[in-house]
Amino acid sequence: MKIDIFDPEMCCTTGVCGTSPDPELIRVGEMIESLKAQGHTVTRYMLSRNPDAFVSNKQVYDRVLKEGVKSLPVVVVEGEVRTVGRYPQLVELTAAKES
Repeated sequence: MKIDIFDPEMCCTTGVCGTSPDPELIRVGEMIESLKAQGHTVTRYMLSRNPDAFVSNKQVYDRVLKEGVKSLPVVVVEGEVRTVGRYPQLVELTAAKES
């Protein structure tokens, strides 16, 4: 399964840094590592670091143009937008695989 995560701006590529990292970003990082260990391809993008990825994905690009960066994160599974404005739970991604 191919998963693309279009993240909001963060201080680093994972957002898990500094003296008090966001527990949600820790959960997402653990989920990504679990998915990768299962053989899935997971790629994360940030607008400032990977602008071409945002522009080349029409669904994400149009959403950001229309709704702004508040629509991030956008999670795309096998080319289909699965969640907008939040990170999914692992079960949502594995259910996406089964559908």
